[in-house]
Amino acid sequence: MGFRDCFSRAAAFEWFVIVITGFIFRVDHHGVTSMIRWLALRSGLYTALLSFFRADSWSMKEIQKRWLQIVLSNAPGVQIRDRYLLIGDGIKIAKEAQKMPGVKKLHQESNNSGKPEYIQGHHHGVIGILAGRVKKTLLYSPLCGAA
Repeated sequence: MGFRDCFSRAAAFEWFVIVITGFIFRVDHHGVTSMIRWLALRSGLYTALLSFFRADSWSMKEIQKRWLQIVLSNAPGVQIRDRYLLIGDGIKIAKEAQKMPGVKKLHQESNNSGKPEYIQGHHHGVIGILAGRVKKTLLYSPLCGAA
C-alpha cells in the first residue's frame, strides 16, 4: 500500500500489484505471457496487462523514489561522508537475433581469449543500496534496473 499514491487511478495500482506478484511467482522469463500463466489469469487479460505498461497514470521515477523512501525508512542506509553506499552489477546475455528490441553490440571485458571481444545481446544491470548497520546484518536492496 506504500505505493498507492504513485498511481492516479485505482485500476493502475491494482495492475501494479498483479505485475509485482507476477514478477515474484513466475519461474520462466517469457514476459507478460509467463505472468498470465503463473498467476492463472484469464488469457483475455493479456491486452489489459500490456496496457498497464503503457499507461500514463503512473511514473517509473515516482515508483523508484517511493521504493527508496520505503527502504530507508525500514533500514538505515550505509553512508560514507554523508553519501549512501550504492552497489552496481550487470550481466551481458548473448542473443542471436539482431532485430530483437534492446539487442546491441556489447564489449566483453574478459581475459578469456576464447570469448569474442564483442557480442550481440542484452545488458541487464541493477543498482542497489546497502542498508542496515555496519556491525549488524547488511541488506542489499535493489533500487533500479536497466536493460
